[in-house]
Amino acid sequence: MKVLDADTVRSRVSLAAARGAVHDAFCALAEGDVVAPDEFAMHLANGGELHVKGAHLGGPYLAFKAAAGAFPEGGNSGFTAVLDAATGAPAAILDDGGWLTEIRTAAASAVSARALARPDSRTLTILGGGFQAAFQVAALREALGIESVTVWSRSPETRDRFAAENDAVATDTVADAVHGADIVICCTPSREPLVALEMLSPGTHVIAMGSDLLGKRELADDVLLGADLLVADDVSIAARVGELAHLAEAAERAVNLGDVLTGRSPGRTSDEQISVSDHCGLGIQDAAMAQLVMTGGPS
Repeated sequence: MKVLDADTVRSRVSLAAARGAVHDAFCALAEGDVVAPDEFAMHLANGGELHVKGAHLGGPYLAFKAAAGAFPEGGNSGFTAVLDAATGAPAAILDDGGWLTEIRTAAASAVSARALARPDSRTLTILGGGFQAAFQVAALREALGIESVTVWSRSPETRDRFAAENDAVATDTVADAVHGADIVICCTPSREPLVALEMLSPGTHVIAMGSDLLGKRELADDVLLGADLLVADDVSIAARVGELAHLAEAAERAVNLGDVLTGRSPGRTSDEQISVSDHCGLGIQDAAMAQLVMTGGPS
């Protein structure tokens, strides 16, 4: 069994390639062409989290990812195990240290933004200044040609550091950060709503990706109720652990991102609509990254 180190993994996956692979995986899910079991997740007493997700997208490999994060003394880490789909034999360990999780998470936001944000979107607000936030900004810049970025974080030190490192402007309040933004990405571990409907301008696309375990929350009820279009990476999962878990009425009218991408469900129909995309992270994304690495995808 091969062990591919982080440098090798990174050399085989670019932002554009990751976005393309994740897009195709969402489409395959909508078309019923994948095997995608529910994730296994643990939220530990010390604040740490473990997520195990995987899928088979067809082809010679199936894969599952184990990602650990938020541990008080360990930060983020992870690896992906790749198996031969015909025999079940181990084929490789992708010892990426969690990098693939970061890039595939950002790639999903880029896919969502290209599908649902206004085509002329050029301003981005990121709520949260952690490691994933930098990937989000990079992915949106690559996908849409974002021209200006605003960042908010609870910690002034964090938002100032992030602004300096990512060519962004820091603001003191969430309301100031999201005012007038074309795209808002919620990328925090918050357990209480941060964004209210009155803060959003007509036409804004909101991507909520911090709520991936029951109890986390970034959007107020009125955002979910007032949005013209509600989308989730997987409605059934988001209704259990995502933003949609907090409001059954919203979950009932949400549609899957893959259905929008394949034309099964309508996307944005006017520039004035507010759209919301709820992302919990799916095993198909991890399998897509593994497939890129194993096939020596474009760098």
